[in-house]
Amino acid sequence: MNSQTLRLAVAARTHPHLPPRLCSAATASAARHMSSAPSNSGAHSGASNTKTNAHLEILDRALTKVNDLGWTQQAVISAANDLGYSGMASGVAENGGLGLVTHFMDRALDDTRIEVDDQLHEFDNTRDKLRFLCRTRLRMTQPYIRRWPEAAALLAQNVPVAMRYLGDLSSQMWYLADDKSTRIDWYARRSALAGVYLSSELYMCEDRSPGFQGTWEFLDRRFDDMDAAKDVSKKAVAFGEQFSRNLLNILASRGYVSR
Repeated sequence: MNSQTLRLAVAARTHPHLPPRLCSAATASAARHMSSAPSNSGAHSGASNTKTNAHLEILDRALTKVNDLGWTQQAVISAANDLGYSGMASGVAENGGLGLVTHFMDRALDDTRIEVDDQLHEFDNTRDKLRFLCRTRLRMTQPYIRRWPEAAALLAQNVPVAMRYLGDLSSQMWYLADDKSTRIDWYARRSALAGVYLSSELYMCEDRSPGFQGTWEFLDRRFDDMDAAKDVSKKAVAFGEQFSRNLLNILASRGYVSR
């Protein structure tokens, strides 16, 4: 079973924020992959799968502790102790808070794909599909939004990791929106969408409006900006500069970095 499928299987049993409909989809997806996977009865393989499964269970439980303990090694160790995996705690927590952040980002992307699977056909154009995808993914961050600046600070200290995850998110969104082209502006368009998403997520960190209505309006304006820009390459660069400023300002306001 690959890592994505295993995350889905564990999610169906342990993830506290996955609605019943998504749990059913996750279980079905995992079952399909398991039924088609090559059989391996070796003892080493079984031990490895058990360890990986436990690893994911610990990180899922750690997510329930983020609002109290933050994106920290402490949250991971506490989760391991809760589940009776105290002997694994140091290994799972070796990447500290960053490992927990990247686990959440993997989980959130998986959950987003599941949730939109039977809904994207309701939208007539690519822009509306992308907007829906961004809203869905942003909702995955909502339960942790007051702690998200801490995660952003960890990512800002590990730029290659942040860029890899943000790039994957953007590419997946374009693909799910039925844009599978390989035109010369492929990277620029994905950079622009990544910018739309990132700026909206940072705005959400400071949003105190009911139901995050301010964030949804901000997201709509960013899509309007993206549509209005005629030079997609310049647009991507402008977005990147703006996001860098926004990220630093928000993190500085929370005391995570110096101006």
